[in-house]
Amino acid sequence: MLYQKFVKQTHTKTQKTHRLFALIAFIGLFFYQHLAHSQQYVIVDSENGDRFTGTWRGSTETHFEIEYQGQILRLPLMGHTLSFTSDIANVPDRTAAKHYRNGLTLLELGLPELAQQRFEAALEEFPRYPAAHYQLGLRYKANDDNANALERFRSVAILDAANFDLVPHFRELGDTALADGAYAEAVDNYQLILTYYPEHESVPGLSYITGFLLVEQLKNDDAGLVLLESARQQYPNMSSHEKAFFLIGKLQAKIGQLETALYTLQGFIMRYPMSEWVYEARLVRAEVNLELGKTAEAGNEAAEVREMSVDETIRERAKQILDQTRWTVYTKAEGLPDNHIQAIAADGTRLWVGTPNGVMLFETNFNNWIPIDKVPQLINNATEEIPDVRAIAANSKEVWVGTRAQGTIHYNKLTGEIQTYSLVDGFPAWVKDIKMDDTDIWFATDNGVVRKIRGTDDPPLVYTRQLSFIPVDNIETLLLMPTTVWGASADGEIITFDREIEEWDPQPHRFTEIEEGTTIVGFDTAADQMLFTWYNTAEKTNGYFRADLDGLNGKSTTLDTGIDDENDLKRIYIRGILDNSPIVPNQNQTGAVETPDPPTSEFSPETELVAEEVPPPPPTPLVLWIATNSSFYTYHTRPDEWENITTPKIELGDLIIHALIVANNRAWIATNNGLATTDIR
Repeated sequence: MLYQKFVKQTHTKTQKTHRLFALIAFIGLFFYQHLAHSQQYVIVDSENGDRFTGTWRGSTETHFEIEYQGQILRLPLMGHTLSFTSDIANVPDRTAAKHYRNGLTLLELGLPELAQQRFEAALEEFPRYPAAHYQLGLRYKANDDNANALERFRSVAILDAANFDLVPHFRELGDTALADGAYAEAVDNYQLILTYYPEHESVPGLSYITGFLLVEQLKNDDAGLVLLESARQQYPNMSSHEKAFFLIGKLQAKIGQLETALYTLQGFIMRYPMSEWVYEARLVRAEVNLELGKTAEAGNEAAEVREMSVDETIRERAKQILDQTRWTVYTKAEGLPDNHIQAIAADGTRLWVGTPNGVMLFETNFNNWIPIDKVPQLINNATEEIPDVRAIAANSKEVWVGTRAQGTIHYNKLTGEIQTYSLVDGFPAWVKDIKMDDTDIWFATDNGVVRKIRGTDDPPLVYTRQLSFIPVDNIETLLLMPTTVWGASADGEIITFDREIEEWDPQPHRFTEIEEGTTIVGFDTAADQMLFTWYNTAEKTNGYFRADLDGLNGKSTTLDTGIDDENDLKRIYIRGILDNSPIVPNQNQTGAVETPDPPTSEFSPETELVAEEVPPPPPTPLVLWIATNSSFYTYHTRPDEWENITTPKIELGDLIIHALIVANNRAWIATNNGLATTDIR
């Protein structure tokens, strides 16, 4: 070890011993002259007790030379003890040096515990004593106290790495930690080698190993990327170069260096076309192109990978990317007043969009996206401040816009008139949902349900617990049926209003199929069936409920389980339409068999019983669209088929969904980072 360059001459009474130490000194000093990388200082301790420090100039078999106070001194090896350091600040005082020499003597006498006490005393006297740190490191390592050994060796490296060969120690400690799964400790040891011994022969391999550990085990992408990029450039012929090349491109994509990632991954694919990571590299390129808005490039890359790879995991990822290419995301760049979309409503081929910065209208026919400014400006200027839009309902004659803190705004398409309803008119400030039919317009608010009857000039009716028998006040969403109004509160209670007798059921509605603690998110109807979505915080599950229009004959389906994030848990929305696709007969289904007419005899009880037990016809087949923060599902109730289409990957943060509609052969999803749409055909 380089530490052997420290020449220790023990004061003895025999000339023979002096000659032996002189020989050791010469060998050590000769070795030192060839390995020193920078100017070295020598501490000379004489047998008579004198001590002085100078700059090392060289040696012969019998003498050595130092530069001391501007003069070159030539002194005999015999009778002097020499110690070396690369930093004059590390020269210990006499007391510390005496403790250290006594520690060495105790080691030679086979008394390591007492020697350890002397080395510790030396450090108490002089903390910057590399040799004392080193001896203690050896002692800790011998006792399998690797943590303390590492800290002592680290101190040596910091103080005087040039005079100690610590590489074997750091490597052994690092390999032991790696085998034990202590990855941070292993990286700590390896990085000390890379930092203080950059020319060592183990550095090329360790650079790759350490980079892989930083990225794959410690998830320190920034540090791992820097190290792997350096290793790839300096040591391109190592076997680890292939994996590092791929990981660099993947990390660049992850941290947002998109164009650089495309270039790196293309270089990797060209250099290693048969690599085990080549398909994954192409998928990362597809994802990057998707983020850059290059949908065609992303789709082509993913389609080729899905066709070529036999790995089902790779094929599924390719499918998810292909699903992503089906989506278009509109943001402020396309004319939206805000990227945070809180409400959407279809109006023929036009689309109303509600944001915290007002409402906007767009023409979407033939996949166009054309802003229509005039009417939205009238609505946005109808209140003192730009409305925070939370709900929209529209038909061929009118548009209703619900806000937070500013009531609701009505736009009459036939007359062009704008009218507002606010607290001054006895209207709750926060409107969360609006539903209307030919008879009424209903508003779900934070303070009850509001009903405006068509064909009258009467003020709206406000249903609250104080004014009526409505069970709860804070209502999130509504559903209008011919004879019933359904509502869901912020606490998950289901309320109903009988439109024939015009009374609220004083008790919240309960479904035996829905567990206690379930919260309702939203309603919809399709053909002859009612749909609503739910979540259960305690069970960490969400799903949907499908029943007859009167709420009977229902069935609850759990969709996702084990969801810890409540935001992901409660963001689930459903829409359904009649499934008009042709029925494909089962290949195993046998054809109809003609049955002869029964004989003209009386009906038997058994025949009558069989006729009574014929099951009712199945519900009308539907196609259901279900959107969550992570996935977009389609479910065909006939023939019971699911498809999971990944929701659009939107930059600028995690996806949070606020609304879903299906109109004009497109699904529209309102999110916190834009309005996403896909063709559902």
